[in-house]
Amino acid sequence: MEGLWSGWPGMSIAVMLGLAVGSFANVVIYRSPLEGLTSVRPSRSFCPSCQAQLTWFDNIPVLAWLLLRGRCRSCGTPISWRYPLVEVVVALLFAGAWWRVGPTDAFGMLDFAIVAYLAVTCVIVSLIDLEHLIIPDTITLPGLALGLIVSVCLPSLHVGHVFFREASPHISSLFAGIGGAAAGGGSLWIVGKIGALFLRRQMEAAGVEDAMGFGDVKWMAHTGAFLGVAGALGAIVSACFAGALIGILMKLVAWMQGGREPQPIPFGPFLSMGILVELASPGFAWNLLQAIAQPA
Repeated sequence: MEGLWSGWPGMSIAVMLGLAVGSFANVVIYRSPLEGLTSVRPSRSFCPSCQAQLTWFDNIPVLAWLLLRGRCRSCGTPISWRYPLVEVVVALLFAGAWWRVGPTDAFGMLDFAIVAYLAVTCVIVSLIDLEHLIIPDTITLPGLALGLIVSVCLPSLHVGHVFFREASPHISSLFAGIGGAAAGGGSLWIVGKIGALFLRRQMEAAGVEDAMGFGDVKWMAHTGAFLGVAGALGAIVSACFAGALIGILMKLVAWMQGGREPQPIPFGPFLSMGILVELASPGFAWNLLQAIAQPA
């Protein structure tokens, strides 16, 4: 891992990899909510407006969008700025993952791959949830299975977490992953049921049946399989802080605009924020709660 993979050369490779993965993330974001499409079928990218297949140089991350001036080569339809933005954001997240993990061997590369996978999945889930108000099972359920498989194969993922035992690392790591999935998904399910008791009138007025979407539950079960109990619960706590803060800001902006009710935001993006916080600084939420609870 020395030489090419260390220092700035390694960071540069992480950025280029992030740009490529960000391009694929755009495909997943567009296709996952649509019936009849998958992330790999059709195999070639196409223009959503004229259905023309894109050439390989039209798929070069960021650069192609700039050279085409944000328009389809075939029909001239504007291409959303979201596409290059996603590619840049994923590249930055990959750079952050590389800096955070600092891989020096094969196991370090696996740790980087896990952090990078969770980071790009946060981007994908957030944008799909914002646009379609769903979190597809095609993302969360395979990801949950992957998290449990990785837990068995890479016990170091859960060292120091609840359920982990040095005497039987692979089996106890699996139980740590299962415990994290149960804690992440189960805690959100309970919060949703409690919220439904107190927000019944508001839910009926808005035509909403559940206070917490089941997609959010499966999303945090997926994430808990990787992060374990403490990590999953910490991500949820951070998400609640982020949701409360942004909710207050939106109320303030709405009041300044004449009291108009702000547009509700799904909880998935806030959960993604919490996950990214936990990846960047494990235990941040618990340290924050401890600091708040301590007397001045």
